[in-house]
Amino acid sequence: MPTLILPDSFRALLAGFAPCFHAPSYANFTVLVAGWVHCLGRRTVTAVVLAAGAVETQHVSTFHRFFTRAQWSLDQVGRVLFTLALPWIPADHDLLLLGDDTLACKGGKCIALGSMHHDPLHSTRRKPFFAFGHVWVVLALWVPLPMDRSRGFALPILVRLYVGAKRGGQADGRARATTGQRRQAAEAAYPAARPTKLELLCELVALVATWTGERRIVLAVDSAYAARTTLEDRPASVSVISRLRLDAALWSPPPPRRPGQTGRPRRKGRRLPSPKATAACCRQWRTGTVAIYGRAITVHSFTYTALWYGALRDQVVRIVVVRDPSGRRQDEAFFCTDPTTGPLPILEIYAHRWTLEVTFHDCKQFLGFADPQNQAATAVRRTAPFAFVVYDLVVLWAAAQESAAPTTRWPARPWYRHKTTPSFLDLLTTLRRAGWRQFVSQPSDPIRWPQNPYPTWPDALLATA
Repeated sequence: MPTLILPDSFRALLAGFAPCFHAPSYANFTVLVAGWVHCLGRRTVTAVVLAAGAVETQHVSTFHRFFTRAQWSLDQVGRVLFTLALPWIPADHDLLLLGDDTLACKGGKCIALGSMHHDPLHSTRRKPFFAFGHVWVVLALWVPLPMDRSRGFALPILVRLYVGAKRGGQADGRARATTGQRRQAAEAAYPAARPTKLELLCELVALVATWTGERRIVLAVDSAYAARTTLEDRPASVSVISRLRLDAALWSPPPPRRPGQTGRPRRKGRRLPSPKATAACCRQWRTGTVAIYGRAITVHSFTYTALWYGALRDQVVRIVVVRDPSGRRQDEAFFCTDPTTGPLPILEIYAHRWTLEVTFHDCKQFLGFADPQNQAATAVRRTAPFAFVVYDLVVLWAAAQESAAPTTRWPARPWYRHKTTPSFLDLLTTLRRAGWRQFVSQPSDPIRWPQNPYPTWPDALLATA
């Protein structure tokens, strides 16, 4: 096993994952984490192994088998991450879960489980754009870490791969025909049963609810996940906060049955005006200040309860309509399945959902979340989420460092004059420096090099750039 170019404090975090693997797989896990941290180029398995300095100790196929054949569960790894992150959340606070999906674009007809998906980054209101790749449904835990307690961090703990209905890429190009065993294997891996995104998210939320016991959970999702599948099939300890359509069909609760009344009980009362119509007639707006995106913002709002029968048939929801005092933004509506929640907490909790978008950006930009090009179904489900595992470990390690030494020096970037908190790139750079400092300070090993020596670790690291 090669020497891990990681500080001892980071290795202590890795020790908590030992029960998730057999001994050989745990050793490969630590090597891959170290290589993923230090790799400067695309995060392919070969580049990660090269960055870890493990080329001369093990064959690269060993690490490919770690993702394709080794006996370990990504859900068990997620539970360890959840256990490591839980102490940073005050015991008297609710657990805030963030749910969303992200697209990792791919190229190649031999990519297993790839399909055509809507690309929100390239699409416009006039013209939608579709791309071939993998869509991942992600459930993250929002944690107020010492680096930035007001904004917080979204730590992905559970993921599921959503496979679309359209495979795409069936026709061969003129210059390069794609046939053979690899494409046949990719076609065979395409599943017959394909759960929807909402069903996958419900599965993840139910799994986390079994870990928390009686502790209350708040799930913040965008409007695409505010549907009957998510709202009615949720565990009893989970409440949902999301955006509400301004033209939503709302109803009053059903009236109580009269003595001796026959027939089927009513499920809903009279029809209520939509949030848009209610906002147009409202004359009593409440002014409040909410902390959104690290800033204090003044908003006008009013709130009421109603039955949103199209999504949740047996429970009223708390509805909050928000208006910008300056008039620059259009009115917006939000809802919470817990009617006792106040309007301002609903807005602040929903604003925390943006931290998950930041996590997606950082994982794709700095950890190569969309880089792996796997042709085995099991490897597809494991390799890309490995970037989320590394992201969580880097953030949790930085939080421990900041808590132990509040004067921790992050990389200086003087051209950002108003920057007060470190970015994820700063955290990753600090971790790399800590490992390099420990590695460089070690005396050279007077071993006899072979005739055709393997590259030294710094050279191997630079080779991945």
